[in-house]
Amino acid sequence: MPIELAENGLPQSSQWLFPEYDFARMNPDKYAGVILERILNRGSWVEIRWLLDTYGKREIAKWVRSHGYRRLDKRAFNYWRNMLGIKRYTVPPWERIK
Repeated sequence: MPIELAENGLPQSSQWLFPEYDFARMNPDKYAGVILERILNRGSWVEIRWLLDTYGKREIAKWVRSHGYRRLDKRAFNYWRNMLGIKRYTVPPWERIK
């Protein structure tokens, strides 16, 4: 199923994920962190395929390893950790103090 891209190169269907941003001005390189966060959390399979084609599995895994614990909901984090084969990941210091 082909994906309709906006002029900025993002999937047009993902616009609803970024209500506080000027979607037309979002750049996939400059806004990579927020794009990864929103699409991995709530994106469609078509948008996830776009994410894989755009950033690649290695970059996505690197982001999930470094930022996923804090920026993805628990269900999404555990799903992507499992799907990407991530065993070690970064936990913020305040989470380690219990």
